[in-house]
Amino acid sequence: MPLPNSLNEENRQPTKAYILETMQHWITVMQLRPGEKISDTEIAEYFNVSRTPVREVLKMLEQQKLIYIYPGRATVVADLALDDIESYYLPMQTLQCLAVRLAVNKATSTDIAELEALNAQFGEAMNNGDAESILMADRNFHDKILEIAGNEYVDEFCSALWVRIARLDYMFFRDNTMGTSYNDHRLMIESFHIKDPFGAELAMKNNWNYSMLAVKAAVSRDGII
Repeated sequence: MPLPNSLNEENRQPTKAYILETMQHWITVMQLRPGEKISDTEIAEYFNVSRTPVREVLKMLEQQKLIYIYPGRATVVADLALDDIESYYLPMQTLQCLAVRLAVNKATSTDIAELEALNAQFGEAMNNGDAESILMADRNFHDKILEIAGNEYVDEFCSALWVRIARLDYMFFRDNTMGTSYNDHRLMIESFHIKDPFGAELAMKNNWNYSMLAVKAAVSRDGII
């Protein structure tokens, strides 16, 4: 099971949440690829913890459908869910559209300035061509909109969906031009400036629709891995 060379933490006992987030990241960026066997012993040794919290994390990853646990046999990374992409992209699109509609009327000038800065970071990551950085910058932009919207239920449901979508979005950002996403973000920001919820919602809808269609096209063309 290929793991990074070392744990980048100094004198810190990793929490269960940290281990979960790290393993989600490994699965998203294909450090752990679909079908890869996972050893709870190796994971525990890597984080310098007992196997108990690792097993609890693996249960959470199974609930998120990122891994399969076959008791007494093996634990493996789940395949990419390619059979019904719309089943999680369309709900995410709906939730994100609701979030941006709520956020437009709540955003302060400071919030809008932060969105502009986050989209600039997205543009820089795009120019550097690193899919992992692009994915993180895109997530930060959308998370800021969720923060401004301030609806805990929308936030919670988006977080649950993002776990599933992140691996596919990583492939999208790895293999496609990001100009459309950057421009969608810019249009949202312009809508924030003029307090236009309809324009912001349209830009958000287009943003998620393009991502979904790009992933579906990649799958139909030649697979996505």
